[in-house]
Amino acid sequence: MKTNGTNKMLGNANINVSLAHSRYGTPQPQVEVSYPRGTHYRVVRAALYALAAKVETATAATDNWVVEVDAGGDLTGRVYLDLVKADDAETKRGLALLRKVVG
Repeated sequence: MKTNGTNKMLGNANINVSLAHSRYGTPQPQVEVSYPRGTHYRVVRAALYALAAKVETATAATDNWVVEVDAGGDLTGRVYLDLVKADDAETKRGLALLRKVVG
């Protein structure tokens, strides 16, 4: 599901899908988003929430993770999955979904 508005907001952003870990050591598939200097913080936050909405709607009903948004600063942020089982299979499904959503 691609929308022109989200793609336009992410157009000049640096986007990276990776596997992070929570402070407890559980895996957290994530999309890190960073913008160049001069980008208004509202653009960053709007893009993060639009991306989170795309991830939510692309998530299968059988997956029980929680989609979270972390606006790390004025120019950066991330959308990540708070996994329920945090096993290898769920981690791989989450990373695959994020890669699919960001294209």
